Amino acid sequence: MTRRLGVVAVIALIGAARSAWADEPISVREPRLMSETAEITTVADAFDKDDPFDLNLVVGFTQSWEHAKIRRETQLNQAGLASGGFIPASENVASYSSTTSMLLVGADVGIYQDLALVLRVPVVLSWSQELGDLDGSSAVAAQRLVDPSDPAGNSLFSVPFTSPTRSGIDYIAAGLDWAIYNQQRDETKPTWVIGIEGRLSVGTPLHACNRNPTGGTPQCPDPSKPTVNRDPGISRGMDTIIGKSVWSRRFGYVEPYSGFWVQAEFPQDRSDFGQWNPQNNLDRTPPVLGSFALGLEVVPYEQREQFQRLSADLRFKGTYHSPGREYSELFDALGSSPAQSLRTPNPASYAAGATGTSVADPRSENVYFTGITEQQAFGSFTVSASGTWQAGEYIKFTLGSALTYSQPHLVTAADTCNPSVSLPEQSGPCRDVLSQRVQGVPNPDHRDIIDLPGHRFSVDDTTVVDLWVMGIVMF
Repeated sequence: MTRRLGVVAVIALIGAARSAWADEPISVREPRLMSETAEITTVADAFDKDDPFDLNLVVGFTQSWEHAKIRRETQLNQAGLASGGFIPASENVASYSSTTSMLLVGADVGIYQDLALVLRVPVVLSWSQELGDLDGSSAVAAQRLVDPSDPAGNSLFSVPFTSPTRSGIDYIAAGLDWAIYNQQRDETKPTWVIGIEGRLSVGTPLHACNRNPTGGTPQCPDPSKPTVNRDPGISRGMDTIIGKSVWSRRFGYVEPYSGFWVQAEFPQDRSDFGQWNPQNNLDRTPPVLGSFALGLEVVPYEQREQFQRLSADLRFKGTYHSPGREYSELFDALGSSPAQSLRTPNPASYAAGATGTSVADPRSENVYFTGITEQQAFGSFTVSASGTWQAGEYIKFTLGSALTYSQPHLVTAADTCNPSVSLPEQSGPCRDVLSQRVQGVPNPDHRDIIDLPGHRFSVDDTTVVDLWVMGIVMF
């Protein structure tokens, strides 16, 4: 009996050992049960044993649909009101819609262990925008958008309004991803990836356009030369830096993760952001974006002998958009406007006049309105779901969808004066009428017709739906 029990024990140990050996990954590229990092923290690497070099080629397609409501503040001028003006509500102006088709090509190149060079080039195949009726707004658009100072009676823009369809390359991107900790290498630590990405604008900068202009005016008029037509452009004309930090930890078949992203843009001189030399003006920089994400990747199926793996990613992401000048949903409509209030240039600065007053400096630049406006800070919130199928050792596919909601916010809110500079000779109209107290220096980007309370535009109930499919070939 003792001998029999010994034989049974040996057989059991051999079976257990064989099971353990079967659980070991066949190759470095094989998905590893309970240790493979999530897609969001996967980094191509090099100089690993039996895997000296990694190269992943990426091709993807994204389709996006954006919808929003454009509204404008109304104003009443009635005697007896405390300020002489009262803003009771906002009126419907238009319904905004945008459709974008984009092709993404790129590569991830392993440089060293857990260190990768990431290259991306998004190609916009088609980007179309239009303003349509919003609960009968088109019937009264001429009244709500009239420019009272225009002798020709021009409105700011008309509804419906259509932008030209744009296409081309906005930017090329290159960055580094580094997994400081990798759970695959050290099971006692989570996976921690930091990265930095730089984007260089290479396409023609955006220019405000009207697909159906009236009166023989060009589709994309140059603000300083209204009879000259410009290319619609496709690029934001920004050089961008993005930093990120993402953590993940695998627990069996699930891997929760979290991460932070920060994005800052720097306008190129060739874009409309750099058309004049700032002097004592308010900050003209684009918004800075800060994002935080929480997510969970689930691995319901793994067949390592065939290099097959199915994973699902569920994610929530919140983004803060700081105040700044931006290409808003009204960029084309306002930037191509024939209204005199927007076409007349503002002086870049003021100087002391002959009688001690402050007048426009004749030596200063003329600041033309290009359609870029000052927007308020707001938050956007995204929920997304995607699935990744690794069909074999060298190829995998991803299919996903996302829904984004943005908080209502003003998109024309440039301040009249810059209070941080109090020089009487440069104050211009920035003086109190009664006390003549200096309130700052004029902001050349300010336009009363769209930036004063009672005239400002807002974008409300913005939703964006994204669908994407991506293929990755791994060498």
